[in-house]
Amino acid sequence: MATAKKSTKNFKSATTSFKDTYQEVTDAVIKALEEGTVVWRCSWNHVGLPKNVTTNVEYRGWNVFWLNWHTVINNYTTPFYITYKQAQELGGTVKKGEKGIKITYWATIELKNQPKEVEDLQTGETKQIIPTRLVPKEHTVFNIDQTEGIEFPKVEALLTTEVAKIEACEQVVEHMPSRPKLNLNGSSAYYVPATDTVVVPGLKISKSSEGYYSTLFHELAHSTGHATRLNRKELIESDGFGKSNYAKEELTAELTAAFLCAITGIQQETIPNSAAYIESWLKALKNDKKLILTAASQAQKAADFILNVNKQAAKAA
Repeated sequence: MATAKKSTKNFKSATTSFKDTYQEVTDAVIKALEEGTVVWRCSWNHVGLPKNVTTNVEYRGWNVFWLNWHTVINNYTTPFYITYKQAQELGGTVKKGEKGIKITYWATIELKNQPKEVEDLQTGETKQIIPTRLVPKEHTVFNIDQTEGIEFPKVEALLTTEVAKIEACEQVVEHMPSRPKLNLNGSSAYYVPATDTVVVPGLKISKSSEGYYSTLFHELAHSTGHATRLNRKELIESDGFGKSNYAKEELTAELTAAFLCAITGIQQETIPNSAAYIESWLKALKNDKKLILTAASQAQKAADFILNVNKQAAKAA
């Protein structure tokens, strides 16, 4: 009995942390929105995506947007991060007075108080297993500009020409697996699940190439939710403008487009009527504290699908 009580206590503690992490991240995003900043539309650092400088592993999910935003607002030279312990292991330290930034990672929690019996398909024997659950937890990291006593490799700016950026965008579209039908001469931008068709205004009539491709990426993101691809509930069971599934699907497409814009080196075009835009996201986030993290996770999967890659998620996903 004592073991069962301990397991229940540990589970309650884990789920409490689970809820608090969602709320803390959401509160930070809401605060930024109220100050007029859309974190996921922040300009991308010119040397690449945020990554852990000691492991050389790029961050994933919401951490990509959060750390890029942190890099830009503080004018750090690179989006490269490190933990306090890693800084010490490299013979240096974090500068006095510097504050780290919290990122989220997924931890596996064993539900020891909820054992299940399953049949072994090979032997026919019944075995007891302990189910697990992934929960978000927090971790603190520091930009390498916040450290001292460590000699990091010199980072050369990875600048690309406009021609190279457009070619990169074209490659993303061309190599998307199971690509939907494309109508690149529409009068507006939208995705039609019934016919699996993406429609966008043509490149020649778009205000800019960056605007054209960011719009195309957004609609391709929606198409990844089709039943033949990622079978995303929020797209399949759309509940209309202003409702929960609709808001989550739109945010997923926004974040996916931002991922792809960052990877190809272009800037995501700013949406007109930003005041109304920000107000709509504030409403959605205040009504659903899980929205930002779950949408970012869905967006990572959508971007990976479009890019036809199968990366193993880093611990700080």
